[in-house]
Amino acid sequence: MEVPEKIKRFAKAEDFPVVTHLGDWEGFIVFLADTEDECCIGLPQYILSKDKDIRWASPVETGKIMSHFI
Repeated sequence: MEVPEKIKRFAKAEDFPVVTHLGDWEGFIVFLADTEDECCIGLPQYILSKDKDIRWASPVETGKIMSHFI
């Protein structure tokens, strides 16, 4: 799936210029936001999209998404 421009803009506004589509989870389309720099700490940054809503995944959701896509 091509990453929609609105998702790219959403991520870039928070300094995440790299976005990858991961798949579907719990009724959301999930995207991974990343930087071009190598990072070794912290949780992955997931963007959730459903209909016209776009938001960052909560820490609890992040854990569940990580389990789902592993």
